[in-house]
Amino acid sequence: MKIVVALILSFFGALPSVAQSPVPVAQEPRHHLKFENEYVRVFDVIVPPADATLFHIHSNDYLFVSIGDANLKAEVLGSQPGDLILKDGEVRYSKATITHRVTNQSKDQFRNITIEVLKSPGLAGKAASQAMIAGHSLVLENDRVRVERLILEPGQATNLHEHPLPGLGVFVTGGKVMVDAPGQKPQAVDLKAGDFNWHEAGIKHRLKNAGKTRIEAVDIEWK
Repeated sequence: MKIVVALILSFFGALPSVAQSPVPVAQEPRHHLKFENEYVRVFDVIVPPADATLFHIHSNDYLFVSIGDANLKAEVLGSQPGDLILKDGEVRYSKATITHRVTNQSKDQFRNITIEVLKSPGLAGKAASQAMIAGHSLVLENDRVRVERLILEPGQATNLHEHPLPGLGVFVTGGKVMVDAPGQKPQAVDLKAGDFNWHEAGIKHRLKNAGKTRIEAVDIEWK
């Protein structure tokens, strides 16, 4: 009997595994929902070394910000997998709909902040460059979002500036930031890599790196 059972198990083990049915991104276990409003859903994505996500469906346009370098194998459903090499702080934008999975080929965990664009506020006419603001540089822009990178060396500060669009700031590195807004007491904020915050349109502030290390962030504004 034991021999028969072993043969049966051996037979089924030789059969190809059943293909995994794709799941919505919100049900993919390595995507952790951290924030949602009418414009955005934010996922903290963590994939351990040699692990992989399930095939999952992105039904909305989305961006991701890589927190740390990454060496991945990316596979769009129905296509051959390919290498995906990411640098710390890299930002990429993808149009919906896409079904894919990624495998972490690195010895370190893979992490990114995935940001779904759910709705546009209809403020494209108010989009304005922050290029004249110290530390800001344009990363990408399309009909839905404008993305800028902010880099502040220790002691460096922006000038007072306004954000005409609502948006999400994602911190690529940690550090201490002094936030100075008109009519408010300056506030020191300790941040970690991967922290983020949503801001409404029209906020005015000045940011200063009050720590001893370089601070890098990505600001994504909704048109």
